[in-house]
Formats: sequence, C-alpha cells, structure tokens
Amino acid sequence: MEIVRDELTPEGSRFPLPSTPQIVTVTPEMASDWLSYRNHPKNRPMSKAVSFKYQKDMEADRWRSGTPEGYIFDTEGYIISGQHRMKAQANSNTTLEVWIFPAEPREIFEVVDQGYKRTAAHVLNVPYAVNIAAAARHLAALADGDRWGMPRFSKITTPEVVATFHAWPELTWYIKDIQGASLEASIPVGPHAAVIAQAARSSDDLAHDLIQTWLAGVRTGEDLGARDPRLHLRRRFHGGLPTGKGKRDHAYALIVKAWNAYAAGEDITILRHMSTEPLPKVAGFDFERKSA
Repeated sequence: MEIVRDELTPEGSRFPLPSTPQIVTVTPEMASDWLSYRNHPKNRPMSKAVSFKYQKDMEADRWRSGTPEGYIFDTEGYIISGQHRMKAQANSNTTLEVWIFPAEPREIFEVVDQGYKRTAAHVLNVPYAVNIAAAARHLAALADGDRWGMPRFSKITTPEVVATFHAWPELTWYIKDIQGASLEASIPVGPHAAVIAQAARSSDDLAHDLIQTWLAGVRTGEDLGARDPRLHLRRRFHGGLPTGKGKRDHAYALIVKAWNAYAAGEDITILRHMSTEPLPKVAGFDFERKSA
C-alpha cells in the first residue's frame, strides 16, 4: 500500500496510514499504537463497557465473520471513528482485516455514529425477528451458568445474539403461538420462547403435542382447571409484568416453574418466585450438556 509518512503520521506513531482508502491487515500492535498516538483529544470519552463488548466478541472469533465499519482518520492522521474497536483489538490480541479511511475532513466527526443502530433483529431478518432476538439473548445470558440470575443480559452483543440464534433452530419452531400467548395473555415472548426452546431440546422425550397443548392453553385460557399451571401463568401476567429489581429474572422463573409443573403433570395452587431463590432450570435440560 502507498504510505503517506508526513501529514498523516503524528509524531511518535510507528505505523503510518495508507494514502487512500483500502483494506489493511491491522495487528494488535498497530491498533495500540494508533490509539496511543492518533486519538484526537476532542473524541468522545472512552467507554470501558463498549470496548469490552467488542473485546469479548473478538476473543470469541465472532468479529471476523461480520463486516465492521472501517477505521476513519482525519487529514492530520487522527482518529475520527474507531477508538473502541482499537482498544478491543489491542486487549484481545486480535489481528483484523479492516477498511482504513485516511484524510477525511474532521467535520464528519459530528455525524459519524449518529445513524440508526443495527440490531440483532435487523441481522436475523426472519419473521418475529425482534422477539426471536430477545429469546436468543436470554439463552446466551443463561448459558453463562449463573443460575442466581442473568447479570450479563444487557451486555450480550449483537454478534452473540446472532450466533445463539443459529445454534438454536428451536427458537423458530413455536414462535407464532408464543407471540399469540403474548397478545392474549401478556406473557413476554423473549423468556417464554427461551423456555420452550429448552423444552424442545430437553433430554426428556417431550412430545410435540405437549408443547402444543401448553401453548394452546396459555394462549386461550379455555377449559383450564383451577390448579392448571397454565391458568396460574396467565393470571400472573394479566396484571402486567413483574416490577422492581430482578424483574427479568422473575418473569423467566415464573414461566419455567409453570412449564415444569405442566410437563410433569402436576397441579399447583400458587405460582411465585422469591428473590432469594436461584433461577429454576427447565426440566430435563442442562446447558452444559445440551446447548452445544
């Protein structure tokens, strides 16, 4: 590549930029060098959380399968866009093929990264994508193994959600009926779909008909006895989603408990989950043995 070694090489940087936009093999050393010597003082403050998300994806080899936006530099060779990815590259010791855009006017800094963020649902591009993405996020968070909750739920990245979706075809099998249960009984789709996906992959020989009758009951509420777990689940969510700290874990736990009771043919008189309880597991499913 043709290198400009003067105006595009701030003092101290060992790695000059190309003179024209092109794909460059960027090593961790280059990323660290550019971050140290080319980061403009007016760039937004570095977010450790953002760079850590990128780092985890790079370490899991998810970043290579995507098409990240390029590293953009101004006419003096200073970073306009890319500091968080460079930090992640340096910390993860990852080499990437990256588009480098040198000599861009500094003024574009005001509009870079102001667009509509691409979500996992946009990438999946399947029916009910938003809800399937939410379910995949639950599964990715649960796979961490912390059964007292899902502390990493908000930190699951888009590539991780997409990878989970591809690893879990069960997420699409019953999504239409699960969506119907949400519309009719306000049962949240994300955790519900995550539970049913695990049930479908259960080590038990669960019949397709069992999941179908479960979904028909929670969706319509018809012909349910007073002790039917499906009736209790409908009643718990008819009044709205759980509130307060741990509400996501609470909603997920209620669905698991109701499903487990129904799958075991057990009646219940009350459906509840205490914050002092660990998250219940879907009967017959073990993430360590069955998620791969």
